[in-house]
Amino acid sequence: MSAADAAGNQVEQWVIGACRDLGVELDGAEGDIFAAGATSLTAIRLIARVEEEFGEDALPPDDLYEHSTVSAIAATIQRNTAGAADPARSAAAR
Repeated sequence: MSAADAAGNQVEQWVIGACRDLGVELDGAEGDIFAAGATSLTAIRLIARVEEEFGEDALPPDDLYEHSTVSAIAATIQRNTAGAADPARSAAAR
């Protein structure tokens, strides 16, 4: 597994944990948060948690609503935090 794959896995695990904390149980990286019961309020709370963890604009609402699987959310976070502090290291620390 490459370092990028490992980082992606850590961010995916962080997203799954954050969703679980918000009451949304997901089956894995291909789980869709809205199919699993997330509401618009849940989405806003998830975005706020992502911003606290990874920085402002790490998960824009439009991206979340268009691509709402765990793997797509993690990829968006990684893409939007490229060049910033390592998002996987931050996620692993929590």
